[in-house]
Amino acid sequence: MISEQKYFHNNGVALMIGYNLINIYFFVMLFTAIYWAVHIKSVNSTGYATFMLALSFAIGIYIFGYAMELNSNTEAQILFWNQFEYLGIPFVSAFWLTAGLMYTGHFARHRVLLSLFIYVIPVITMVLRLTNDYHHLYFATVDFVYQGDKLLLNRIYGPWMFVQSIHSMLMIVITLGLFFVYFMKNREQKIGKIRLIVIASITATIGLLLSYFKPFGFIIDYMAICLPLTCLMVVIAIWKYDFLSAKARARSKAFESNRDAILLVSQQNIIIDYNKMASQLLGELGIFLTEGDLDLVFQSAPAFLETLKNGADSTLKWGMEPTERIYEISTRSIDSNHLSQGWIKTIRDVTEAYEWNKRLKRMAMVDELSGLNNRRAFMQKGERIIQEVNQKKDSLHLLMMDLDHFKNINDQFGHLNGDRVINHIGKALKTHYHENSLIARLGGEEFAVLLTGFGDAEIKEKTTRFLTEFSNHSYHDRDKTFHVTVSIGIAKKNELGQTLNALIHMADKALYQAKDNGRNCVVEFTSESL
Repeated sequence: MISEQKYFHNNGVALMIGYNLINIYFFVMLFTAIYWAVHIKSVNSTGYATFMLALSFAIGIYIFGYAMELNSNTEAQILFWNQFEYLGIPFVSAFWLTAGLMYTGHFARHRVLLSLFIYVIPVITMVLRLTNDYHHLYFATVDFVYQGDKLLLNRIYGPWMFVQSIHSMLMIVITLGLFFVYFMKNREQKIGKIRLIVIASITATIGLLLSYFKPFGFIIDYMAICLPLTCLMVVIAIWKYDFLSAKARARSKAFESNRDAILLVSQQNIIIDYNKMASQLLGELGIFLTEGDLDLVFQSAPAFLETLKNGADSTLKWGMEPTERIYEISTRSIDSNHLSQGWIKTIRDVTEAYEWNKRLKRMAMVDELSGLNNRRAFMQKGERIIQEVNQKKDSLHLLMMDLDHFKNINDQFGHLNGDRVINHIGKALKTHYHENSLIARLGGEEFAVLLTGFGDAEIKEKTTRFLTEFSNHSYHDRDKTFHVTVSIGIAKKNELGQTLNALIHMADKALYQAKDNGRNCVVEFTSESL
């Protein structure tokens, strides 16, 4: 009798020690899983990382509830904590499958249908468990037994429990298949990744089966023991084998600290991450950015799609004037162990920079006072025009103009009126010689017009008419009125190899002749002018 009492006493002590160890295990795994899930989310804010966090919290709710159930001493407390567990456990396999679909780029294609398939049964399961006393569809019967000194809940499964179990098993198998196919397509991925995902899924399946069949005679939820191991293996896959290496590395280096739009694209052209600026910038262009196939996301913007799929850095113009925007798109490879794991696509709106550069170029090439080309622009553009004329064997004339006695205008009427004259002749030249002409202010009161495609008589007539119109223009300064005249020299390109400088020299000779002739006249260059 004494030995039998001693046996039951020792057996009870062993059970209590076992339950205490299980409790310690639960709380250690609970805090470990949640800590790492939050840490992963802090360095990666993608939908995939969000569901990994949700998975860890669902497991955490389940583990915490079951730990409290084991430590409860009354039937009411046990039932309460068992119901609490079902705020998390029905969604574990659902979150796991969603994370797998997002990681492999399949979730974006049929989001609504997939969500219904994944979450309808878990939601119904939660509701049926919380209301089980009214219908007994989830647990057919619930009673309590003692195992040693521990009061435990003993459940007989109802019909819906088998529906939920089959659904959970199916989701685990589908997730396993998704990851396996994905990693087989990416041969450079380490085999350890595949091994851990397989072991994690098998561990969850074993826990599910052991909970149903209870082969060792213990009234314990083996799923609660196995799920933390599953979660731990996922964490190891993330960090030891760098399961989220491309995402974590890209986000920590560039995503949140960069004001440019950034996409992380896998080798299969699947968008697996993007920053807020990308969502905002592309959203303004009418492109709804989401994780998934690059072709599907950018199907409404083929020009953007083609540029993104092109590995070379390039510039893209989007829209029509005056709202046209200019984007620079660059690509950087994300490498691990000398193997590419994907690409960082950076989209930068450079419209303002381009406009500023255009203004700077214009300032460098345009005379601000007259609005005409300056000497630098005239020489650069003039050389190109001469090359084209040589190829086409077209006519070319150069007019050199000089305002007569311009210094006297500044001295007598002031520099402000002198500026008015410069501005007026600039407008008059653009109005009179707007076709097939290059017009410039070479400096001070000196101007030049390079014309192609006109005959000698037409040039002479056109230039004489301009001189007359300009000389007849009246300038008013308070109670004074004055006129300004201009002297013009004309030179024609006669030789095939004639340079712009040679033509300027000839036109200058004719201009000097016009000044010698009394100014306010037009002189054509001839051999006698030399």
